[in-house]
Amino acid sequence: MHRIIKIFTYLCIIGISGSNGTNILCLMGVPSPSHHIWNRVLMEALASKGFNLTIVSPDIETTIKPNLTYIHLEETYHTIHDGDGAIDFYEVAQENMIKSMFSFYDYGFAMCRGVLKSKGLDVILNYPNDFKFDLVLYDFTCGPCLMGLYHKFGQPPLIGVTAFNIPPYTVDLIGGHKYPAYIPYYTLTYDIDMNFFQRLKNVLIYTADSLYRNYHFIPTTDELVRSHPAFTSIPYLGELDKNVMLMLVNSHHSVDFPEPIPQNMIQVGGLQITPTKPLPADIDAFIRSGKKGAVLFSLGTNILSSDLGYERIVMFLDAIRQFPEYKFLWKFEADPTNFNIPENLMMRRFFPQNDILAHSSVKLFITHAGLLSTHEATWHGVPMVGIPFLADQYRNLEKSLRAGVAERLVIWTVTTEQIVQTIRKVLDDPLYQQRMLEKSALFRDQLDKPLDRALWWIDWSLRHPNAKTIQSPALHLGWFRSELYDVKLFVLFVCLGIAVLARCVYRILVVSSIKPDEAKKQN
Repeated sequence: MHRIIKIFTYLCIIGISGSNGTNILCLMGVPSPSHHIWNRVLMEALASKGFNLTIVSPDIETTIKPNLTYIHLEETYHTIHDGDGAIDFYEVAQENMIKSMFSFYDYGFAMCRGVLKSKGLDVILNYPNDFKFDLVLYDFTCGPCLMGLYHKFGQPPLIGVTAFNIPPYTVDLIGGHKYPAYIPYYTLTYDIDMNFFQRLKNVLIYTADSLYRNYHFIPTTDELVRSHPAFTSIPYLGELDKNVMLMLVNSHHSVDFPEPIPQNMIQVGGLQITPTKPLPADIDAFIRSGKKGAVLFSLGTNILSSDLGYERIVMFLDAIRQFPEYKFLWKFEADPTNFNIPENLMMRRFFPQNDILAHSSVKLFITHAGLLSTHEATWHGVPMVGIPFLADQYRNLEKSLRAGVAERLVIWTVTTEQIVQTIRKVLDDPLYQQRMLEKSALFRDQLDKPLDRALWWIDWSLRHPNAKTIQSPALHLGWFRSELYDVKLFVLFVCLGIAVLARCVYRILVVSSIKPDEAKKQN
């Protein structure tokens, strides 16, 4: 088996070296299909430019494409979903704010254990240490588990990428500042204009996240990675993380909070929204057959509709049956034959979501309010009914609610009547679509396309691999100096000193004026 892996490795190396293109190593360890969707668009665009990409990932493509070599981290999904430390997303969805923060990092630990157990890791480790990668793309969302490979290949220029908006820990990688005064933590449903107690809660959760990440998650991940024989002598993972020279984030002001960012953080929100393709004939015909239009229903890639439970599934089927003038398309990952399916419903394991949302007959999107789905609905001007479960989905939906482009369903207390009323409310009021079209115009009105912007900055990084001019000084100053706590404390002590001195002078003057008067009285 070892010889087979070695032969396969050398064949990969020969294939890559045989091309004149730039070699890029992609460390995409996050076990999430939605992250892969976003990363894949970027990687395939790079491959189409002639770059050679070696992709270390739990997600692989079965169709072989030029310039793309996938190395499969085959144990990662198994560890996340079926191992001893498996993550139950339905349990996580019902956790409080603090517990859900811990669960996010538990997800990172489970990911890392799966990565280290994967035979695919042995494949990339068998590459010679001096094999030349000109650039590394690194999905940093769930921690630095794969950064030992970055060190193995000589620490070439490093670009961080994430489909997860702007996480709070970006400041640990590239510096800059987070402002809890008006940027809510990603699990909170607050708006920018928070009251005092909301800001207090926001500061506390930001602080708890930072302390837990820097003093438990990163050190524990570092120990876990060092337990692998190939990584016993690597630098501390928290320090390797700070080599990120540039960061591509899935954010845009039309959908997300406008916040000040360092110059080396490039916003490419909606990068995955590529030009639409014609729909399969049967799907197109089904959509067009709706007298008033069609509705798309999808809960994304981590929460499966088929896991909603029999009673909830029947509730949605009964609700859909009450809209015969609309055609519904439901991404349903199991065999639906156990249910009484309405005539106006098409259920399939997969639908081309972006292409369907672009269809002029689609009037509503029932969604989990994930970031990619929210971006795609906004881009195509389709109002939403949101059913959030995890992480930033609550905040994404809250922003859509406040913008008047969506309504909410709470999955834990939902009833058939609530489903019907909520869907009808959005479908029957044209203001929802009108406001969404206004947001769509903001999203689309950009100097260049998000994907083109990402490609340009990657080219820039290759042209200027040692550039420091766009990097934030805050990373090297540290939080104490960059937030001016030393200056603020100095000013505070000076003010206190002046106050103490003034009090002493006052007491001296008062005492000196009292003593002569007392002397006169005694005489």
